[in-house]
Amino acid sequence: MQIPPIIFGTFQYGSLDELYPMVRSAYENGIAGFDTSPSYNTEEFLGSALSKLCSSAGIQRDRLLIQDKVDGWQMEESKGRIANYVKHSIAKLQSKYIDVLFIHWPFPEYLAETWQAFAELKKAGWVKKIGLSNVRHRHVENLLKETGVMPDVIQIERHPLRICKEDVEYFKKKGFIVEAYSPVCRMDERLVESEVLNKIAHKYNKTIGQVILRWHIDTGVVPVFMTKKESRVAENVNIFDFSLPIEEVEKISSLDINYKIFVESVCCPGI
Repeated sequence: MQIPPIIFGTFQYGSLDELYPMVRSAYENGIAGFDTSPSYNTEEFLGSALSKLCSSAGIQRDRLLIQDKVDGWQMEESKGRIANYVKHSIAKLQSKYIDVLFIHWPFPEYLAETWQAFAELKKAGWVKKIGLSNVRHRHVENLLKETGVMPDVIQIERHPLRICKEDVEYFKKKGFIVEAYSPVCRMDERLVESEVLNKIAHKYNKTIGQVILRWHIDTGVVPVFMTKKESRVAENVNIFDFSLPIEEVEKISSLDINYKIFVESVCCPGI
C-alpha cells in the first residue's frame, strides 16, 4: 500500500462508537490511510473499526494503510527492544502487520537501539515502512551516522505558522515521504483571520482549511488530519479539484512564525 495523499488521524477518540462512524465516513470519502499511537489509546478502537468496515464493505486489508508508533516509555522500559510492544499493537489492530511504524518522539536514550529494532521488524515483515516523528534534520543525520538505517517516512507538526522549510527540503532531498500532523494548526485565529488565506479561499470558493490542506499537497507533504464531524471529512477531501500556483504557495508559506503547538522541550526533554 502506497502512502495516500491524505490520512485520517485518531487522536482524542474515546470509544469505538465514536470512532467507527468517522472511519466509515473517511473511507467512503476516499481516505484509505489511518494513523494511531499507543499514547492515543485508540489502537483497539481503530482495529475494531477497520475490521468492521472490511467485513461490511467487503474490503481487503491490503487496500488500507495503518500507521502506528512506538512511544518513549516503551523505548525506555524495553531498552530499545520494542518488538513485543509492536506485536501487541498489531494484535490490537487486528492485523498481521503495520504499514508504517514511527518512533513517536526522538528521546535520546535508546533511540539508536530502537531504530535498529525497527529495521529488524521491517526485514521480518512485521512492518512495511519505518519512520521518525517529531524530528529535525539533525536527528536524522545523527541517526543515519550511528545506524545507517534509512527512514521511509517522516512525520512532523507542520502548518502555515510552522513551515519547516529547511527540514522539509532536507527530508525530500533524501527521498523520504513527509507527513504533516496538526496540518491546519487547529484553525488558529491567526490563520482564520489571515487576509492572505481569506483572499485565496474566496478565489477558489473553498474554506481556509481546504486551502491549507491543498498547500500541503502542493508543497509535496501528506496532511494527517483529525475531526469528529463527518461533514468535515467530506470537506477536507474536497481539495483535488484545484491547485495553488507557486505565488500563492509562497504567500501562504510567508505566514511562517515558527509557532509550535506541541513544544519539544515539554513533549520530549533533551532534544
